[in-house]
Amino acid sequence: MSQLAKLLELTAATSQDRDGEDEIVMSRVGGVQFFPTSGTVSMRQGSTTTLDIFVPIFGGDVQLALHEVDRGSGMPASLVGSVSLKPEEAGRGRIRKQFAGAGALYELTYVVN
Repeated sequence: MSQLAKLLELTAATSQDRDGEDEIVMSRVGGVQFFPTSGTVSMRQGSTTTLDIFVPIFGGDVQLALHEVDRGSGMPASLVGSVSLKPEEAGRGRIRKQFAGAGALYELTYVVN
């Protein structure tokens, strides 16, 4: 049986960049970027972005990755971290998981139906 995870919010608890603003992208691990659909999203430390994204969970866990992109630096995107969305989380209400790494901490809030 398949479930859908609905991504609700992404909060920047700690930004990676010294100026307090990160350019971020989210994708399935090993997959195509889905947030934003193109480019990057700027997030400042302490800010929250409302999401309205559905992610199908078929036949097991789905791994999501968050990257911080340093535009114009010539450096590759830094992996902030990854989280696992699990079918058995269905019906548990709002779930919070952290992307932590590369000097940054982001919190993803979602539900699984």
